[in-house]
Amino acid sequence: MLQEVKYVQNIGRFAQAKPVAHAVFGKCTLIFGENAWGKSTLADILRSLTTWNSEIIIGRKTLAGGPEQKAILQINGQAVSFNGDSWTGIKPKIAIYDSTFINDNVFSGDIVTNEHLKKQYGLVVGSEGVKLVRQIVDLDNENNDINKIIRNAEDELKAVSRSILAPYTISVDDFMSLTKQEGIDVTIDKKQIEVQQAQKTKELKAASEPKFFAVPTDSEQFQSVLEKGIDEIAESALKAVREHVAIYNCKDVNHITHESWLEVGTAFGEADNCPYCGQLLQDRTLVEAYKKFFSEDYKRLSENVRKASQILTKYTNKEFRNTVSELFTQNQHTFKYWKEVAQLEIPDISSLSEIIQQMENAAMQMEVLFQKKQENLTDPLPFEQFSEVIKTWENGRIKIQRINEKITNYLDKIKTLKDGLDPSQLPKIEEEIKRLQLTKRRFDEDIVEAVNRLKESNKRKEEIRNQKEKLRESLTKHGRSITSSLGTTINAYLKRLNAGFRIDYKEPNYRGKEPAASYQILINDVAVSPNTSPDAVDQPSFRNTLSAGDKQVLALALFLARINADPHLSETIVVLDDPFTSLDNFRRQFTAIEIKKLCGQAKQTIVLSHEKGFLRLLWDKIDQSIIKSISLQSGAPGITTISSFDIEAATQPRYVTERMQIEEFIEGEPYELNYIRSRLRTVCEDFYRKGDPGLFSGASSLEEIIRKLDTTADQHPYKGALQDLRDINEYSRGDSHAEVQDNSSEETSIEELKGFCQKVLDLTRGM
Repeated sequence: MLQEVKYVQNIGRFAQAKPVAHAVFGKCTLIFGENAWGKSTLADILRSLTTWNSEIIIGRKTLAGGPEQKAILQINGQAVSFNGDSWTGIKPKIAIYDSTFINDNVFSGDIVTNEHLKKQYGLVVGSEGVKLVRQIVDLDNENNDINKIIRNAEDELKAVSRSILAPYTISVDDFMSLTKQEGIDVTIDKKQIEVQQAQKTKELKAASEPKFFAVPTDSEQFQSVLEKGIDEIAESALKAVREHVAIYNCKDVNHITHESWLEVGTAFGEADNCPYCGQLLQDRTLVEAYKKFFSEDYKRLSENVRKASQILTKYTNKEFRNTVSELFTQNQHTFKYWKEVAQLEIPDISSLSEIIQQMENAAMQMEVLFQKKQENLTDPLPFEQFSEVIKTWENGRIKIQRINEKITNYLDKIKTLKDGLDPSQLPKIEEEIKRLQLTKRRFDEDIVEAVNRLKESNKRKEEIRNQKEKLRESLTKHGRSITSSLGTTINAYLKRLNAGFRIDYKEPNYRGKEPAASYQILINDVAVSPNTSPDAVDQPSFRNTLSAGDKQVLALALFLARINADPHLSETIVVLDDPFTSLDNFRRQFTAIEIKKLCGQAKQTIVLSHEKGFLRLLWDKIDQSIIKSISLQSGAPGITTISSFDIEAATQPRYVTERMQIEEFIEGEPYELNYIRSRLRTVCEDFYRKGDPGLFSGASSLEEIIRKLDTTADQHPYKGALQDLRDINEYSRGDSHAEVQDNSSEETSIEELKGFCQKVLDLTRGM
């Protein structure tokens, strides 16, 4: 049994929690605590203890608390402690009914999920059923691992077969069933000779061929442009333009000749103003001469000169050289390949570099000629000025044509070779040798190991399947033995709780990895599924057919049915945290009766509640020889005091009224100030007397309480309240003596009194 909570630090609501003397637990223990004063924290500490799940406590570290979490409990005379990381000591069996139990196993908010049903199934079938479920889950996990091994082994074997057989395929089973052949290397060598011949056929058919080099522009095209003149221009226009250009005697600026510049201006010559200077034209003779000079023939010749210059630039800027050199390199690789595979002699094209240089030199010379032509388009250049360079150009051009003729002859040889090949036997021979190679590979050490691994894994997978079937049969049998009577028991509780519904508890749902509980809610004999989709608001569901009280009744009925069916109930500590939430008075009475029964059946029963009236109801029903009453109180700043609790006195009207009067005064009720000030002492005295009756007598005054705390050990949980108690004592001292006439010190400030009232309320929480 849990005998005492010795110390708690930085867990949930408990920054520090300490007991006073006589704050011991009994076989049935009632614990009073105001809302948000540590009841759920205590329930979670016990939940962590019974499961040894440290995360429950670690996740409830006190906000802004210190770094170290501690919990020390006394169970069966032994210390059980949590050291911030794990529990040490005995692990008691504890069953807890609280909001966490409901949220985990029954519903959350208004929703029942499949996860709730899976956890509920584990709750229902108990430790034996959970053990079977865990074995099945472990087998599932092992099966998943086996599946990975099988996939990896199959992928390994498939990769080997693909790497050898592609594009042909073979199944893993066929690969594994290949038989070992003696002398397979000799067979492969014989086939390899056939394969090489067949492979050469296929390879040569697909092999690349040399390409032709680009042939330079015909020299006659350049010659025709250089020899071209314009005879149709009137002599007067030619003379006028030449004389005008000669006046300025300027060289080409930015590669624009005077003639070109003048030509541009002719497009603007229709206006009365000069297109060159903008002045008014009195005499248009010169402009008219320009128009005759720059005729369509002139423009056509100018464009041909420009195009010829662009062609020559490709040679002078190395563009032609780079193109030819790149193709030369490619062709050399191609020639080398055909030399190796077909013994074709490589054609001699070594002169190509010299030819390129020849073409570049000729291009530079012709660029000068075309520049000269550009300066005077109307006159042809004499043939003797360019005959040699034209001859050089044409000579280089002819040499490149001859190289291309060599490539043509070479291509004819390749075509003749390809046409003579017969690849018809290649697929058959390829497949034969690949299957021989695959057969040989099948019996290499690493593949033999992969095949054995795959066989063993498949064998284990079959064993797992058989084991799971047997476990499922045992689990089904075990679950049926429980669920067949569980529904009846739950419905009996629902009837006694005056619920307007019952449930139809069915065989578990075995779909998915883990089984889940399965039941329907019956309202007027109409079945409603508990886990209807939350989006189906227009359909009957758990959310819209049950009230908040009904949902709590269902959760309580499930807990009671399960706990009473537990064969180990006599070894179990049962903890109920506010079990009557949302229940009416009739259902509270029923709950109290069931708790009374548990006190006689369970190892220990602990009830936590914020409502003194319900605890008093239990106190009056349960055998006084086994019941204890404890309160989670304040008593000193920053400390929760676990104190013995006089529930009979705490539920007396006068006791409640005095503290309530202080609360009402703070809220604005018009009490006499001196009366309220005098209640500060009586409330404090009452609180500390009852909190530690071993230290304080039933008649101890506030001054006596202060004196005893002053001399008690520093570890006492009330020690930290000394200064506040001295202040309260000093402030309220005058109300304990006869009034002194005209004593200004006895005048009472409302705000000051409210401050002391709040201090008293903070010190006496949990009364």
